[in-house]
Amino acid sequence: MGVCGEAAGRPARGMRDGAGVLGMRLERSSKAAGTNDDGVIQVTEESSVQLRFYGVQLHAGVWTQIRFTEVADAAEDARDRTCVDFTKDISVGSFMNVSSRGTSGVLTVHVKPLRKSEPQKEYALCTLSPDGGGWVLLGDSDGRLLVVEEKKSLLPMWLQVMMISCLLVLSGMFSGLNLGLMALDPMELRIVQSCGTDKEKKYARKIEPIRSKGNYLLCSLLLGNVLVNTTLTILLDDLIGSGLGAVVASTIGIVIFGEIVPQALCSRHGLAVGANTILVTKLFMLLTFPLSFPVSKLLDFLLGQEIGTVYNREKLVEMLKVTEPYNDLVKEELNMIQGALELRTKTVEDVMTSLDHCFMIQADAVLDFNTMSEIMESGYTRIPVFDDERSNIVDILYVKDLAFVDPDDCTTLKTVTKFYNHPVHFVFHDTKLDAMLEEFKKSPGKSHLAIVQKVNNEGEGDPFYEVLGLVTLEDVIEEIIKSEILDESDLYSES
Repeated sequence: MGVCGEAAGRPARGMRDGAGVLGMRLERSSKAAGTNDDGVIQVTEESSVQLRFYGVQLHAGVWTQIRFTEVADAAEDARDRTCVDFTKDISVGSFMNVSSRGTSGVLTVHVKPLRKSEPQKEYALCTLSPDGGGWVLLGDSDGRLLVVEEKKSLLPMWLQVMMISCLLVLSGMFSGLNLGLMALDPMELRIVQSCGTDKEKKYARKIEPIRSKGNYLLCSLLLGNVLVNTTLTILLDDLIGSGLGAVVASTIGIVIFGEIVPQALCSRHGLAVGANTILVTKLFMLLTFPLSFPVSKLLDFLLGQEIGTVYNREKLVEMLKVTEPYNDLVKEELNMIQGALELRTKTVEDVMTSLDHCFMIQADAVLDFNTMSEIMESGYTRIPVFDDERSNIVDILYVKDLAFVDPDDCTTLKTVTKFYNHPVHFVFHDTKLDAMLEEFKKSPGKSHLAIVQKVNNEGEGDPFYEVLGLVTLEDVIEEIIKSEILDESDLYSES
């Protein structure tokens, strides 16, 4: 590369006028440009750059004493060294716009493309010495120009915009399905398949096979979501050209279109959304299989297979109470369900009639008109018979046994009870109501009345059986339906 123009043949006119260039700084550029941390001007290849040169006695023709040379490794720290060769990679304009004081001027230079093997290249400013003795290299940062490779877009802009839109949709789909599908309990899906509407049954049958692979589905959705969001940020960075701008744009887009909107939709319509996107979900489960499947098996080994939500008796009762305003069950139905669920938690002692309030008859009573009238007026069909003390129950009298008894015959009660000899059924006070109900159902030879007793071991004497009261089948049924059963013989008063 040789010396250009009149600078090679004769002293420049600027030198005859005493003009001298001391340094330069960036004014503006047609492409990305700036100053790096070392204070060196950095410009992009194939760009037009306006540089402001400062010095003394500058005028419009000073451009003739400005040239650039390539910086060699051995000359990087050199200063005031004579320039040997000028580069043709940077061409200098033919006019400088000088300030009124002549201390600075703006000159346009044109930067040519870099070679393919060069990601960047540094050049130094060469100026003609004030004494006209030759060209001098300005080696400090004010005289350096770093040309960098132009950043190429990964894809055409229209394709990037389309891909970013598709990625936002996929991000929203993954996020929504993660909430919508994983919130669908496997047990609930089985229930919906049995008792839901026709559309719900159809949706549940589609979703249940992949929902049963809980950890595999979860890993596939999360992996797909991470891949989509990462790719989205990379494309935005390439499109915007700023890492911070890409982070801000991707955050806003993902939060609004990838999180809030889809999760709000899928939290209410997860069954429908999951069923209608089942093919896309299966596709991504297949694509992520090499990574998501092994991870899911590891989770299955460490955490165990997902069973689903199973409600115990207490939780079912509480769920019925909490959802009462929203379900279609009437109060009587709710009471029956609640009573049936609480049957095992209660004992016969909780529902029995205490001994003091029981209608009973003495064993040596005579079945005359007054006694039989008293029995009939009681309204009971089964009456305990006691001997001496009320706690000593020895027999059970059925009212139907008196059908052929004439009050005028004054028949003794023992004669009737010994003839029919009905068994007396005793149960302990801590017997659960569900067990008591089973006994009443499975004991056709026994009456639907039982004597409640407990072992009394208080005091210094031997333990003995203490009778506490009576329990009937009607008492158990009333506890189930949470309501009193009133027949024609019951007296009912509203307080």
